[in-house]
Amino acid sequence: MKADVLIAGGGVGGAVLAALLVRGGRKVIILERSTKPPPFLRPEILWPAAVQTLCGLRERVFWEEQCIRPLGGISIHRAGKWQDAVTRDTLERAGVQPFLTQPNQLRETLLAICGADVRRGIEVTEVLRDGGEIFGARARDVKSGESFEIEAALTVGDDGTHSAVRAACGIGIQLHPFPIDFFVRGISTPEPMQEGVVKLWLAPREDRSGLLAFGMMPLPGAVTACLTVVRSAQADDTAAITRAFAELFPQPGDAPVALDALAFPQGFTRIRREWGHAERYGAPGAVLLGDALHPVSPAGGQGANMAIADAAVLAPLILANEPDLVAAYEDARRRANERGIRPSRLGARMFSFTEIPVLGALPGILLPRLIARPSLGAALLRSIARGSANP
Repeated sequence: MKADVLIAGGGVGGAVLAALLVRGGRKVIILERSTKPPPFLRPEILWPAAVQTLCGLRERVFWEEQCIRPLGGISIHRAGKWQDAVTRDTLERAGVQPFLTQPNQLRETLLAICGADVRRGIEVTEVLRDGGEIFGARARDVKSGESFEIEAALTVGDDGTHSAVRAACGIGIQLHPFPIDFFVRGISTPEPMQEGVVKLWLAPREDRSGLLAFGMMPLPGAVTACLTVVRSAQADDTAAITRAFAELFPQPGDAPVALDALAFPQGFTRIRREWGHAERYGAPGAVLLGDALHPVSPAGGQGANMAIADAAVLAPLILANEPDLVAAYEDARRRANERGIRPSRLGARMFSFTEIPVLGALPGILLPRLIARPSLGAALLRSIARGSANP
C-alpha cells in the first residue's frame, strides 16, 4: 500500500491534518489502534483559533450540532457560597468565546468527515527506512496480529505520549509526571446545568485528603462531564478522598445529583498525565504533532488546541512541498508550543510542593481576587486564547 501521507494515530490533530491535506488533493491513510472511542467521558475546552480551524472544514452550526457548545460561564463554590468566576460580561470584556466539547465525539466526527482512508485496530510498530530517510511504516493488525507495510512520502506521528514513531525516529523527550490525577465520568445533564455554565466545588484549604476540586461541565448531547481533581501523592487513599468528596456538599440539596448516583470513586475513570516537549519536531521523511510532540496536562484543553494548531501550520507546508519541512515546521511552532506547555510546568511546580501550605492554598487565595475583578478574569481569558491555540 502507498500513500502521500501516512498518519500514525487518529487524534484530533492528525484528523484535522488529514482533512486539510485531502482537501489539497493528497492521499492520506490514518492508522488508529483503537476500534472505538474511549469508554469514559472527560471535559475539554476549545479556544477560538481551534474552532476557527474546524469551521474552515465545516460550518459552525455543524460542529454545534455534533460536539461543541459555547461556554456560558464558570461558577465556584467555596465555604458554603457561590461566586461567579466567569460571566457573560467577562467573556464580552475578553472578546473571547471558549467552547465546551466532547473530545471523543469531536475525534470521531473528524475521522468520519476528513476524507482519509481510516483503518482502525491497526498500530504502527516501526518505520521503514532507506538509509537515513523514512518512507513509511510497518503496522500490525491488533486483533489478528498480521503485519504489513505502507509506503508514504511523509509519515506523521500522532500516536500519543509514548509515540512509537517518535521512538523509531530516535527523537528524545523528557517526560515529567503531572502531580495531579483526574477522576472522570459522564452523567445525564441535570436540569440546573443546562445553561452551559461550568460548576466547580473547591475543597477547603484545611483538607488533607488530597482532594482539590470537583467540577461539572455540561457538554453537547445532554451529557455532563464530571471531573474530580486529586493530588497524585494521595490519590490511592480512596477512603479519605471519598469522605472529603461527600463533605464538599454539607447541606441537603448542595449536590447537583445524588452522591450515590455519582458513585465516586467506583464510577469514575482515573487519568494520569505526563508532560514534556520533544527535542526535535521530526526526522527526514517524518514529523510529529499533538501528544507525540508535546504532551501536556489536560487543564484548559491545551492539548487539543495545540494539536489543532500544529495541523493548521503543518498542512500548508506539506501542500507547498516545503523542501526543509521539519525545520520550517519547528520554526513556526516551537515557541507557541512552549507557551502552551507553561501551564503544565507551572502547575507541576505548584502542586509538587505539598509540604508548603501556602502554595497548596494559592488557588483559594487567588480565585476570590480574580472573581472580584472581572477585568483580571478577562485578561486571563485573553492570555490563554492568545497562547498555543494560535497557529
